Amino acid sequence: MKIFVFAYDRYETMTTSKMLEAEQIEHTVLCHTQEAAEAFIKHGTALPERITVTNNPKGLAYQRNYALSTLTEDEWALFLVDDLKQITELRNHDKILDPTIPISLANQNHYSERFKHQITMQQFCLRAEQLAKQCDKYKAYLGGFAQIDNALFRKKHWSINVWADGRALVVKKSHLSFDENVQAIDDLCFTALNIKTFGIVIVNQWVLPDCKRYGAGGYGSIKDRTEQKKQEIAYMVKTFPELIAIKDKANHEHGSHAVLRQRKKPKIKIGR
Repeated sequence: MKIFVFAYDRYETMTTSKMLEAEQIEHTVLCHTQEAAEAFIKHGTALPERITVTNNPKGLAYQRNYALSTLTEDEWALFLVDDLKQITELRNHDKILDPTIPISLANQNHYSERFKHQITMQQFCLRAEQLAKQCDKYKAYLGGFAQIDNALFRKKHWSINVWADGRALVVKKSHLSFDENVQAIDDLCFTALNIKTFGIVIVNQWVLPDCKRYGAGGYGSIKDRTEQKKQEIAYMVKTFPELIAIKDKANHEHGSHAVLRQRKKPKIKIGR
């Protein structure tokens, strides 16, 4: 499985490539310009031999599509953001036979602690391979991992047709590409496109890739991206009215937050 890190602007603070390098894991760092590549090299956040310059305009969807263009049909890749901090998972999950665990208000603190088990990048790459195998089994072309650490939302090992968060995606090369009209929330758009096309997206809720998220650098803070997000959400609601809806969120401008609509899920029970 090829691994791509999407680098932008975090010349001194990019972490993901260094985390992979520390465990001698092959990967490609995609950046937009030669000047950016030289800055990453200067600050030691990526090795010269890892970097590929795309010469694309600013935008994550452009970079995702470049990565897809390097794959052969049906080849899997792991897409990673550039600011990972750690990867955690449910401790001793391999000893749990049931793919759903009985998390409740009464025992959530116990499970919250179990979900804090940190794993290596090598182990995470293995989890990505396992996710790709589950996707192959059920004819999914997109897989993701948990978005939040709240144990109450992580009862099921495998969730079907929920948002595949862009921090870490496993993507199988097909005729689909990322919609370049959507750059700030490309992961939601690509999730909807995969559900519409293939009928299924699978997310491993027992593994959480944690990143700095909207920190300095990258493609911008929440405030920086608000107007762009509002425009893109309006576009997505128009493009996928049956899949994406605007939902108001506290302390956010109206129209700047979207969700996947609740729909009838495929009758699939994914085992361990």
